[in-house]
Amino acid sequence: MGMVGSYMQLSEEELARVLQDSGQIEEWLEDEERQADIDKAWHGLYFLLTGEADLNTIERHSLGKTIFGTAVIDEESGLAYLKSDEVADLSQRLQYIDLSALEARYDADSMNRYELYPFERDWGMEEKEYLLEQFEELKQIFHRATQRKQALVTWIS
Repeated sequence: MGMVGSYMQLSEEELARVLQDSGQIEEWLEDEERQADIDKAWHGLYFLLTGEADLNTIERHSLGKTIFGTAVIDEESGLAYLKSDEVADLSQRLQYIDLSALEARYDADSMNRYELYPFERDWGMEEKEYLLEQFEELKQIFHRATQRKQALVTWIS
């Protein structure tokens, strides 16, 4: 199955409860209607958005937070979050990214050298199309949450 980049919408009130008691999130993790994902494209999209392959530099890149959130809810599970105002800001920034500009950043040689997940050393033209499709999904995830004034919980599993 692999590691999928997932998102879940929560109201600010629900997020506040989760931040007080991370066990509260279990209730909402079962609700698939709140969730969406970018499949296994998370590392490739992170690279296209930030120019970085190293996941230890996440804090330095605001657009990378679209993949990994801004703050961790639970270290063990890897759950992180973005507050609704952060979601709205990032959504607006994602909408301004021209697909052709993102496509121009695609560098299969570098992605293969860094062995980015999930294709490691097999990035090519077909994989570029996959990333661009998943980028459109990422934009939609943020747009829908913004329309509903929702926070987002993010995780890779």
